[in-house]
Amino acid sequence: MDQNKLFRAFEKARPNRSLETPKAEPETVNESLKKEVPFTKPIKLAESRVFADMVPTNTMLERKNDLTKLVNHHPMSLASMKKNKLIYSGMKNKAVLNAYRELRIKLKQKSQGSNAIILVSSVAKKSDSIVTALNMAISYSLDQQTSALVIDCNPYSDSLSKLVTAKFDAGLTDYVDNKDLGIDKIIYPSGIDRVSVIPAGSNHERAVELFSSSVMNTLLYELKNRYPDRNIIVNAPPVLSTSEARVLTDFCDLTVLTIPYGRSSAADIEDAVNAIGSDNIAGVIYQQ
Repeated sequence: MDQNKLFRAFEKARPNRSLETPKAEPETVNESLKKEVPFTKPIKLAESRVFADMVPTNTMLERKNDLTKLVNHHPMSLASMKKNKLIYSGMKNKAVLNAYRELRIKLKQKSQGSNAIILVSSVAKKSDSIVTALNMAISYSLDQQTSALVIDCNPYSDSLSKLVTAKFDAGLTDYVDNKDLGIDKIIYPSGIDRVSVIPAGSNHERAVELFSSSVMNTLLYELKNRYPDRNIIVNAPPVLSTSEARVLTDFCDLTVLTIPYGRSSAADIEDAVNAIGSDNIAGVIYQQ
């Protein structure tokens, strides 16, 4: 594929972008956390369903960079990581490993060094970006002082279950739809140190409505802001196939598009850029 296609897609969208109201300069982390933009009133920790279900409130208030809870009881073997095309420290294909490291560095720069919620979605209509999302999470976990959480928001694929060592029961859509389900019931170890996952769940029919709900908004807000050492990777269905990716961009800080090499036309790339919004796109990964 001619890699200039993406550039041309951005250029064609330039007249529309120039008419948009410029976004304010990014705030510092401390300034952004002082505001309650997504909510009509401040969240009280004692009333927070998310964290009351995870650990006692006094433990949460004292927690800073505690990674001890992310121990994997069933570590993934190198053979499985190779088979599943997952990156790992010391792998022979340095080019792929370094590409993900470079992407991590650029994403950290765009988020001004703070943790972020990063949306990953594919341009191709029949493509799944979960391997890319998991590899991005692994790239963050290579730093011993950080962790990553992959939230699978693609209810039309069960690929995540084939990439990790944990066995899934409930998932994200089940949690959002059931107020009696605790967050601890949907977070699973991946088999990779400092990487945990939340599967999509079983409620496929109402996924768009559930993902756009206030419960989903609150969940993502608290998962990000309670744990400053954790970066969150949200895997979405292909941009041009369903509405989920466009809905989820409202809750995410950055977006990364995956483009399967030779399988996406210039028109598809342009449509995906316009659907997400070029200002929201932080990077592009060409998949071979």
